[in-house]
Formats: sequence, structure tokens, C-alpha cells
Amino acid sequence: MDGHRAIPPEVAVVYPTRDGKPMAETDEHRIEMQNWVINVLEDHFRDDPAVYVSGNNFLYFVEGDPHTCVSPDSYVIKGVEKRLRDIYKVWEEGDRVPCFVMEITSKNTRREDLGDKMAKYRDDLGVKEYFLFDPRRDWVGENLRGFALQAGVYQPIVANPAGRLPSRELGLEIGVVQGHVRFFSPGAAEPLPTYVETAERERKRAEEQRTRAEEQRTRAEEQRTRAEEQRTRAEEQRIRAEEQRIRAEAAEQEVRRLQAEIERLRGRP
Repeated sequence: MDGHRAIPPEVAVVYPTRDGKPMAETDEHRIEMQNWVINVLEDHFRDDPAVYVSGNNFLYFVEGDPHTCVSPDSYVIKGVEKRLRDIYKVWEEGDRVPCFVMEITSKNTRREDLGDKMAKYRDDLGVKEYFLFDPRRDWVGENLRGFALQAGVYQPIVANPAGRLPSRELGLEIGVVQGHVRFFSPGAAEPLPTYVETAERERKRAEEQRTRAEEQRTRAEEQRTRAEEQRTRAEEQRIRAEEQRIRAEAAEQEVRRLQAEIERLRGRP
């Protein structure tokens, strides 16, 4: 961040939050940047209060000079408070700079991504890892390229046996699945989920729980019905037993009556 002349502090300096340009080349690039990169990394680092994930806002790196800025599509900064910001001013954040930057590139932004932006990330900010993802393969045939800063020079990151690019700064592996950039825990078979995938999993889990609850309710109802049937059969058996007892008593009384009648008749002269 040397070599830039700062404007005297007594001069009021305005640091714009927007430049009037669209946030991405196309809807595809915007969705890729927000849904598949920023949101996923935000969720991955949600429990770490000192990791800031953002993108497409202005990052100013020389106090007093609003022209010395860059707007990464997505980036990660360690050691700063996780909070909402309109812009990021390096000198107000303890000189903390991004450790990871990813640009969603295209044929229209290739020159900037490999030229001015790459130079700023390398020379002015010292960004340790710089990734380029080309969803349409406009100029990156393999969709994804990564660079690690070594001795002031960006060296290509070599893919591991799984075909993914390891990011030491994130502690993750980065690959391409069905045309989308995906982040993996080291060695994991499945990528970190997007918000949509998480919501779908939660929907399926809720549906499964509802189905299990319905099955349990049905089984309970069947058990209640069987218990009721058993109670009815037991009542019918009790009634039959009572009827048999009454008939048996009646028969016994009739036998006693007949015996008494016989004895009476035998006693006549």
C-alpha cells in the first residue's frame, strides 16, 4: 500500500458506496457470485465472529484517496468484526486486507481481472489467494483458476487428485460441479450446501418428520381400534358368560324343583 500520496486530513474526503455500474455482467454472473460464493462462505464462517465475508462493495486502501479502491466480486477478511458495512476502509480495520478474493470473470472483464485488479490484489493489498471463475468458459476453459501469492508473485494453484483447487486461506477445496463453483471440506464427497440446498434439505426433513408423525398417528389409531375391538369382544364374552351362568342357575333350580316334586309324589299313600 505504499507509493500512494494521501490527501491532507483537513480536506473532507467522500468515499462513494456505488459507481452506478451493474454489480455483475449478467444475471448468471450475479447469481453465481451471490448464491454460490458469498452466501456459502458466509454460512461456512457464520460461527466465527472475526471472519468477514462480502463482495461487490468498494474496498478503499489509502486513507484520503477515494480513487485507490477496488471492488472484488467476493472476498474474505480474517481478524475483523463480522458486521454490515457499506464500504470497507483498510485503515479503519487495523490494516486488515482480504486473504481470499474470487472474481466471476467473463470475456468482457478478462483484461481487468488479469490486469488492474490482479495488480492491486498482488501489489497494493497483498491478497494471498486470488481465484477466477468463468461460468460460461468465455476464456477459462477449465472454468476455474487459482493463484497463491509467493514472494510477491502469483503462482498457479495446482489441482489435487480430486480435481479441486485447495485454498489454504479458507481451509477448503474449490471445484466445479455442473457448471457451478463449489466449496468442499478437505476430502469431502459433497460440497458445502447453498441456501437453496439447505432449505430443500430442511423441507425434505420436515416432510419426512410429518410423514413419520402421520404414520405414528395411524399406528396409534389402529392400536386404539384394536384395543376397542378387544374391549368389545371381552364385553361380549362377559355377557355370554353371564347368560350361561343365568341359564345354569335356572337349570339347577328346575332340577331342584323336579326332585322336590318327585319326593312329594313318592310320599303320597
